[in-house]
This record gives sequence, C-alpha cells and structure tokens, in this order.
Amino acid sequence: MDLFPDSWAALLNAVAERPDQDFERPSGCTGWLVRDLVCHLIVDAQDILITLATPADTAPTADAVTYWHVQDHPPTGEDPLDALTVRLAAAYEDPGLL
Repeated sequence: MDLFPDSWAALLNAVAERPDQDFERPSGCTGWLVRDLVCHLIVDAQDILITLATPADTAPTADAVTYWHVQDHPPTGEDPLDALTVRLAAAYEDPGLL
C-alpha cells in the first residue's frame, strides 16, 4: 500500500504531460488507444481502493506477484471487457476529464 500514492502520482504526471492528440494514438495494447489505456488504469486504481476498504474473511486468492500472472494466454483485445473499456473511455471526449 505504501507504493500506491507514488504510483498514482506517477500516472497522473505522465497523463498530464501528454498533449491531447496523444490520447487518440494507438497504445501498446491491441485495439486500444492511449485514452483507453489511461481509462483502464484509472478504473483499476479505483478497484484497488475499493478492495482495500472491503475486508474479507477468506484467504487471499492472489498476491502482488500472482495477480499479474496471465493464466493461459496473453490478452488479444477480443475479450468483451476490452470493448467495455473502449466504450467507457470514449465517454471522456475531453482528455482532461480523465
């Protein structure tokens, strides 16, 4: 948890330094623009905060390393959740809103 504020600040700084036209360029993720990737990172950061504020009585199912392990194959951009992220990101017409 100690690294979260530093990571969040780094993300905010990286996004703030980008000119608006960069948000319409392809990212390194198949089928996603930079805008889509930024939106995905913001939503995941919110998920982290929700998770930390939601106690559970069960044992964790992943740790800081295994959470990032891709199970069977790398993402292809064909998952329906990929399309959801793209549609959500498109709602932020002004990159400054992200």
